[in-house]
Amino acid sequence: MSSQTNQARLRRKLSSLSRPEKRGRKKDALEKFIESDQTVIVSSLNQLRYNVLCEGIKHGEDGVCPYRVYVWSILLRAEPVETDYYIHLLERGKSNSFDKIFNDSFRTFKKDQRFAKKVSNSTLIRVLNSYALEIEESPDARISPYVQGMNILVAPFAYVCKSEPEAFALFSRLLVKYIPTYVTPNLSGVMNGVKLVDIILELVDPKLYNHLKSRMLTAKIYALPSVLTLSACTPPFTEVLELWDFLFSYGVHLNIFFIIAQIILIRKELLNSKNPMMLLRQFPDLDAKKVIKLSLSFVKIIPEELYDLIVKHPVDDSVTDMINNYDS
Repeated sequence: MSSQTNQARLRRKLSSLSRPEKRGRKKDALEKFIESDQTVIVSSLNQLRYNVLCEGIKHGEDGVCPYRVYVWSILLRAEPVETDYYIHLLERGKSNSFDKIFNDSFRTFKKDQRFAKKVSNSTLIRVLNSYALEIEESPDARISPYVQGMNILVAPFAYVCKSEPEAFALFSRLLVKYIPTYVTPNLSGVMNGVKLVDIILELVDPKLYNHLKSRMLTAKIYALPSVLTLSACTPPFTEVLELWDFLFSYGVHLNIFFIIAQIILIRKELLNSKNPMMLLRQFPDLDAKKVIKLSLSFVKIIPEELYDLIVKHPVDDSVTDMINNYDS
C-alpha cells in the first residue's frame, strides 16, 4: 500500500475523531460557560477554575466527558496543532527513543479495561514518538525526548482527547511549559519533588514522618512514581482525571500535596504495619474528592517560603539548593 494511501486514511481518521458532538445532549453550566463569549481572559480563567472547583466536570462512569478536552485546553492555554504538522512528524518515522516507547506502551494501564478499550497501544506510541522527534530537534537540551513515566503522563490525554493531534498538543504543552524539570535526563524536578514530600510530611505529621524515617522509608523510595506522573500511576483512572481537572485549574505543584494526602489517609495502617513499604508501594485506590479536600487543609499551614519552593520546583532547577537546605 502506498504512503499516499496511508496518509489519506490517517487524515480521514483524524478528521472523524475531531467531529463535534451530536446535538440533543443537555449541556451543564460549565459547558455553557466555556462555549460563551468570554472577552476578559484573566477573569474568565478565574471563573472557569472556580466552576471546576465548585461544580466539577460532569462525566459518566467511564470518566468520559464530551467537553473535558476543551476545559483542559483552556486551562493549559494549549495552542491547537495542525493535523498536517502531526502527520509530518508521523511520516518521519522512528525517534531515537522508539524502542523504549514501544516497550513502555504495552505496560500502560493494562489492568484498566475501559482505558484499554478506548486507547490503543498504537495511539500511545504515535503520540510519544512524535513528541520525541520534536524534542530531538529542539534547541532546549534540558528536556529529554523520552523518560520512563511519560507513557503514564500521555495516557489521560489520549483518553480524553478526540484526536491524536489534540492529545499531542496538550501532552507537549504540559511537559514543556508546566513540568520541564520533571523530564530532564536526571529528573531534577522529580528529585526535588520527593524531597518536598519529606519536608511537608515532617511538617504536617512529625510522628508518621519519623516512623517512616526510622525504617529508612524516605519519599525517594516510595513517592517518585507519584511525583513524576502527577499521581496518574494510582488507579482508578476516572479519579485521576478528576485530580488533573484540579491540577490544571490551580497548579500542577499541588500534586505534592495530593501525595501527602494519600499517605495521611493510610496513616493508621502505616503506623501499625510491620512492613509499611508494602502499603506505600501501591497506594489505595484514589478518591479524588477526599484527596483534594485533605490537600487543601495542608496548604493553609505551609510557610510562605516553602510554598514558593513547591510552586517553582516543576519549572525552575535553581530551587534545588534551597530545597536541600530547607529546615522545616
